[in-house]
Amino acid sequence: MELPNSKMQKHVEKDVRDRISELSDDVLAKILSFLPSEEAVLKTSFLSRRWKQLWESLPVSFNFDGLMAVHYGAYAISFDDSKNCRRKRAEDLKIERCKFVGLVNDVLIAHQGSTIDELRVGFYLDRDSQRYIDKWIETAMNKKAKKLELDFLYPPRFSSMYYLFPQTCFCGIEFLSSLCLKHVGVSDVVTKWILSNCPMLERLHIEGSPLLRDPKVSGSSLRLKHLHISKGRYIRSVEISAPDLVSFEYHEEQLLMLHIRHAPKLTELYYSSPSYSIRIDDPDSPLSNYLPQLVTLRLSMKLPSGIWDFPTCTNLRHLSCKVAGKRLFTLRYLIESSPFLHKFTLEITNENKIKNTLCKVRKVVEYSLHKHLKELEIIGFLGQPMEAKFVAYLLKSAINLEKIVIHAAFLDIWVREISYSKEFAEITLQMAHESAHQLMEHRPEVELVLL
Repeated sequence: MELPNSKMQKHVEKDVRDRISELSDDVLAKILSFLPSEEAVLKTSFLSRRWKQLWESLPVSFNFDGLMAVHYGAYAISFDDSKNCRRKRAEDLKIERCKFVGLVNDVLIAHQGSTIDELRVGFYLDRDSQRYIDKWIETAMNKKAKKLELDFLYPPRFSSMYYLFPQTCFCGIEFLSSLCLKHVGVSDVVTKWILSNCPMLERLHIEGSPLLRDPKVSGSSLRLKHLHISKGRYIRSVEISAPDLVSFEYHEEQLLMLHIRHAPKLTELYYSSPSYSIRIDDPDSPLSNYLPQLVTLRLSMKLPSGIWDFPTCTNLRHLSCKVAGKRLFTLRYLIESSPFLHKFTLEITNENKIKNTLCKVRKVVEYSLHKHLKELEIIGFLGQPMEAKFVAYLLKSAINLEKIVIHAAFLDIWVREISYSKEFAEITLQMAHESAHQLMEHRPEVELVLL
């Protein structure tokens, strides 16, 4: 049966009415929460009359991450380093960069809301995109953004090509609480300017800047709680005086002078250094004075052999260390100086030739009882003689141990696939598992997790 034209028109109009707009604000807000902010800004206004108004009233976080898409796409990393291949990659990257910059521009222009909670930009950008990036930062600051992250991998070949973080007092910069800058040009002067002009800043992460030399993080009115400095090729020293600083993370490829002048609330420290000359137990070391107040300590160092004289770390609950297998027992002095340690994580690096023969521990070194150590995690365990001996020591001393997690694997894929045959690796891993079970024979009550 066919409907008359007038009735059909009314029927069609009834079917195409905007049913989405009839939903409650709570339901629409829930739908919006599942959409990426950068996509929703461009598309939702076409679906419903109320989307735009509702969207502008919600907190927005923009995450423009084009790093992975390009890495596995047009600008995929290649071992072909011929002149033609390099030229092709450069051309592809230039095209992708233009697309990415255009996308960010379009989204930020389209967003008519008064606030942005967070802006994250990750792409292969450098100084050629300076004016666009400056505008993005200005837009975010004007809309009172609390978090800003710029990650511009891969870094340019020359320092002069890095994007330079602007020393501009954008309206709203005073609301910034978290700033993360990776492979961005940040100098000592700019670092000081950031700390002076961002009174609400609680987290500062600077990674891969070629312009840092002797940064000073100091000020009696600083609210800074978390500080991360890494991969600065030319850093010579770092000076810290921050009354509210809770955590500090530093790892570099070269030795530097670290001066912690004042950090009464420091409880978390991650320190990585390639040097044998650094002894954190040295009374003259700036780290030594803060060991007793630490709750969490992570170390990645080439520890010198010999007896260490650590202060008693009564507050230390979590200890994580990355060391070579031949120097494992240096850690014994730190463990025994931490009577209330709850969890110990050990990452073993094997620098010597690996043997795939089962090692049987016949005698355990003298030890002190540890009553509070409840959990152990051993990464890179291969059952080598020194490893097995050290784990046996831990199992004997931690009398109230509840769980031990052992990752029996080569840490370095190149070691596994190039230095040793696949068959050798498989046999070694099997021996590591057998060694782990053998070590646990006298502690059956402890949960063993083999990964």
